[in-house]
Amino acid sequence: MNTENLNPEQAKAVNTINGPVLIIAGAGSGKTRVITFRIAHMLESGIPQSQILALTFTNKAAREMEQRIKELTGKKLQNLTISTFHALGVKILREYIDRLGWRQNFSIYDEVDRNQLIKESAKELKIATETLDVYGVGTLFSQIKTGQKNFTAQTAVYRPLYNEYQAGLKLFNAVDFDDLIMLPIKLFTEHPDVLAVYKNRYRYVMVDEFQDTSIQQYQMMHLIADDNVCVVGDDDQSIYSWRGAFALPCCFTVFVNGSKTTGSGFSLVAFCRYFLQAQRFSVFTAKVAAA
Repeated sequence: MNTENLNPEQAKAVNTINGPVLIIAGAGSGKTRVITFRIAHMLESGIPQSQILALTFTNKAAREMEQRIKELTGKKLQNLTISTFHALGVKILREYIDRLGWRQNFSIYDEVDRNQLIKESAKELKIATETLDVYGVGTLFSQIKTGQKNFTAQTAVYRPLYNEYQAGLKLFNAVDFDDLIMLPIKLFTEHPDVLAVYKNRYRYVMVDEFQDTSIQQYQMMHLIADDNVCVVGDDDQSIYSWRGAFALPCCFTVFVNGSKTTGSGFSLVAFCRYFLQAQRFSVFTAKVAAA
């Protein structure tokens, strides 16, 4: 593959395939170019499409990434997985959600469906829905489910309603948006054989816009990924902190544990204490500037 259009730092990031890699790339640094060239280089190096998992945050970004790689490689990429976290969650659940008590033809509830189920659950518990802040309750339930909050003395009154809501989801063979991340984590944790399927399937994992990764998305990625994981992000930018994304630069600090553990000599960032404590890693800072 022709890498003449890459500067030395970009080329180094593209050519480092094996082992954990953290790429910090600011705006205008050629980040997208690095990601697409890196995946194209992996394919040219003989890595099967089916072993690569690339995760990003919007369907548009996933489509654009796939198109750029097609243009670079001239391949159809029928077996390459480029996906959002939630779309990956759907894929996992369609295969194995029966292990958790749902049928595989489950429905996915949007916010309107969720709020309607909250109302129905409230009626079952003889709670007056006229004075119930359904939107606020739905937000609380989302925060409870994703671990952003716990029930407190003030919110404990909603615990029975939460339990009824959860029971309603299973009764109607439905999941909500948060379940698309939380249920795969539960599935992997409670059924190691299912986790083994995905760890064996995806030998190379890449995450774009890592600074926008929520703790739960990180957990799902962390369970699947083995040695060969690459995350790309900008430690000066995050647009999803409102919905549980890591506060910066915490996302990189969690992915990384500092030079004391790795002995790498890097003090800016280091690789994840929750991930591969004894492993060396590669860091490419946003001195990965545009060519």
